[in-house]
Amino acid sequence: MKDNEVKKKYLPVDNKEIHESFFATPFFATEIPEWIDKTNKFCKPHLDEAHERVEKKFKKSGTDFGHVYHSGNIQDDPKLKYLVDHIGKTAWNLLDRWGADLSNHTLVYESMWVQEFARDGGGHHRIHIHENSHISGFYFLENDKASYPLFHDPRQGAAMTSLPEKNESNISFQNKMVNYQPEPGHLYMFPSYFPHEYVLSKGGKFRFIHFNIQAIPNYMISNEGGV
Repeated sequence: MKDNEVKKKYLPVDNKEIHESFFATPFFATEIPEWIDKTNKFCKPHLDEAHERVEKKFKKSGTDFGHVYHSGNIQDDPKLKYLVDHIGKTAWNLLDRWGADLSNHTLVYESMWVQEFARDGGGHHRIHIHENSHISGFYFLENDKASYPLFHDPRQGAAMTSLPEKNESNISFQNKMVNYQPEPGHLYMFPSYFPHEYVLSKGGKFRFIHFNIQAIPNYMISNEGGV
């Protein structure tokens, strides 16, 4: 089928009605609790450096309220290869499952970092997407059980004709926002166009690794390869 052709669906002759779901947004979640301790150990020097950098800038405040600690990119560190490889393979399988033809593409990490929010509370991570990637996600390392990611409906047109939800505790086509309560060891992955933000508690620790992966045509890839 050519790119400019429109896929057509016809009602089966022997059925009176059909119910479909077009343009749904996929979301993947799993648990890898056995990697929590060694990943926290790996992340500690990166977060220590981030704390030092931020606290030096705000040393007169006497509190870390509202601060966000953010490392540089960590995907090329061989000590984290177990997680980088696992996420890369999972990303390939998910994009394939979601219908993408990756036969002439290579997956490449656009970014990967460890992030921690202030122990004294505050701070925020406003709603955003990751424009330069195809699949994004989080691996959670520590949570105060009161902070969580909040996902927003990516269908722009849906907001213009929004109706009340019958049951806000159910997942339905009327949802405007959906949240998952993460536990340490949870891995979430989703299309990078999925708008998300964080709801943060006052106090406690909230730490996770965030990553973004691109599918790049092979003719644009050097011999160094991808994930």
